[in-house]
Amino acid sequence: MVASDSSIVRIDYHAPVGYVAAEMLRERFDTVWTELRAVCSMSDYAEHVHTLRVATRRTLAAVDVFRGVIPAKRRKWFEKKLRQVRRAAGEARDLDVLTDRLRKNSATSARRQLVAMLAQQRRKSRDPIRAQLKKLKDAGWPSRVNRLLEDVSVRRRRTSFRAFARRRFGPIVASFVDTAGRALRDNDDIHSLRIEGKKLRYAMEIFSSVFPADVRGRCQRALERLQKTLGECTDHASAADRLYRWSRSINAGHNRDMIVALCGDENKKANRARKAFCKWWNRTRRRSLERRLDRTLRHSA
Repeated sequence: MVASDSSIVRIDYHAPVGYVAAEMLRERFDTVWTELRAVCSMSDYAEHVHTLRVATRRTLAAVDVFRGVIPAKRRKWFEKKLRQVRRAAGEARDLDVLTDRLRKNSATSARRQLVAMLAQQRRKSRDPIRAQLKKLKDAGWPSRVNRLLEDVSVRRRRTSFRAFARRRFGPIVASFVDTAGRALRDNDDIHSLRIEGKKLRYAMEIFSSVFPADVRGRCQRALERLQKTLGECTDHASAADRLYRWSRSINAGHNRDMIVALCGDENKKANRARKAFCKWWNRTRRRSLERRLDRTLRHSA
């Protein structure tokens, strides 16, 4: 998902970091809760599933950024619950994408039958999400969030958000640069780069008030283009993994050969996309992004 202006957090960077952390975490926790309930209550839930997965990623990124302000025991509890929701939403979202892809090319009766089977799996994929909602309700999620944020808001009062950002943003950039400089030998390497890119982009949202708008904007656009280019490869790889698991299950039935053939096709497309990305992601383009990130760090200081 490409970052929009509405996702960029603007806040006074002179404010205490605990206050800022509580405000930013509140917005993210509220979005997760809203989208989780929407998925479980609405018939047209596909877009909410997508938004829920993005929301859990953004919230986990914020929890990680502010880990030094959040009590460790509570942080681990929320991280565990958010990852469980993200996994459930991720499974459902992957099925949504694969179903839509096959539906566009379902000329034969066998393909149409395959799409119908996937549609049934899509409906079942909401059950784990509903289970997560029930668990969080039983655990008193809203009150836990309130107690956490009340505690966080009064922590580190003498540390400004800007001072915190200077120390925290550098290691996130360094982690991305390290991953970006490695050889991309397979789809797992591509996936790792995409994850690091997302972490960096979400961190830039959080620290946006510390950077000049023009500097931040150039960096954001470069990261968004990187994510979009990586997306084609990871989408094909995800589809191949889903089809492979399906081909190994008892649900494949007499469609197994077709599913295996589709899996092979998606793997080929993923490999082609990876090679195309490696050609695009050359030393010049990588160094250009690294220089922009370096300028961003210097401006924050």
